[in-house]
Amino acid sequence: MMKASIVLLAALGAAAPGAAQSGWEPLFDGRDLAGWDHVGPGRFVLEDGVLKSEGGMGMLWFTPRKIGNATVRVVYKTAARDANSGVFIRIPEKPTEPWMPVNRGYEVQIDDAEDDTHVTGVLYSLTKAMARPGKPDEWNELEITLDGPLTVVFVNGVKVTEYREGEPVPPKVHTWEPDRGPRAKEGYIGLQNHSDKDVVWFKEVSVRPLALASGPGPAPGSPAGPNVQRLEALRFEAMIKGDAAALDGLLADDLVYTHASGKVDTKASFLDDIKAGQLRYKTIRPEDPKLSVYGDTAVVTGLASFEVNNHGQELNMKLRYTDVWVRRGDHWQMVAWQSTRLQ
Repeated sequence: MMKASIVLLAALGAAAPGAAQSGWEPLFDGRDLAGWDHVGPGRFVLEDGVLKSEGGMGMLWFTPRKIGNATVRVVYKTAARDANSGVFIRIPEKPTEPWMPVNRGYEVQIDDAEDDTHVTGVLYSLTKAMARPGKPDEWNELEITLDGPLTVVFVNGVKVTEYREGEPVPPKVHTWEPDRGPRAKEGYIGLQNHSDKDVVWFKEVSVRPLALASGPGPAPGSPAGPNVQRLEALRFEAMIKGDAAALDGLLADDLVYTHASGKVDTKASFLDDIKAGQLRYKTIRPEDPKLSVYGDTAVVTGLASFEVNNHGQELNMKLRYTDVWVRRGDHWQMVAWQSTRLQ
């Protein structure tokens, strides 16, 4: 198990803020690596409460138990756009070398320079990225939900992957790509150290059972940020699917929806256009959304590219937008949207 490859250079950190709130269990506390072990070449070092990868290819894995029907949250930073790492999930048995997790588990990729089947947030070489929201040389939040046979990956609040066991995947092209085939519903998790040139830092690894996750919005007192980011991604997804029922739960009854054209919709008129097929969103690609939370109010700003058919007119446009969410009781809903067309 090569415990000697884990070097504690400093142990000054504390558990990641908020990780223990709302059912989140820290698996790494920033002070030591109790419960973690390393296989393969290279190592992880602990510097000022943050894990840093060195050499490779190896893997640091969480030894006490398998994880399933839960969301795994990882906060990481890469030294360069092409820095390569990953988070392994669904590893069926305790690993003794680093290639078994590649071929029998899934690697949620970290690498912002690769193509759409090898970029941050995909199941490495198996799924195609729905978006590319990774930010090199910044702290990023990766949330991986394991729901039975379903795997869903969000990066910085933007959904990148949704894959259910048995869905078609591309053929294996290179020898280093994973073997195809079904994976376990639960398994061990691990962090990859890829090589000397691929430097990646990790400052949080936490897990929360799905049973403790709130429904349409965060429970009172829970961290608003990740929940609102997730709801924002679900809203865009529902708009593309034309899912008026899902939008009905995400949008407040007093919604003011101001389009880039200047047209103002209420919730009722917006949903009527969705139901009638007068407003059909084909693609929505958010870029670098930013979230600010003020108590029971959250403000999201960002850029997004839209392909939409609006009352028979085909539009391909880039928008700068602001939307506002409020918490009412135990639910968050969007109360306002304002956008400006850039092109």
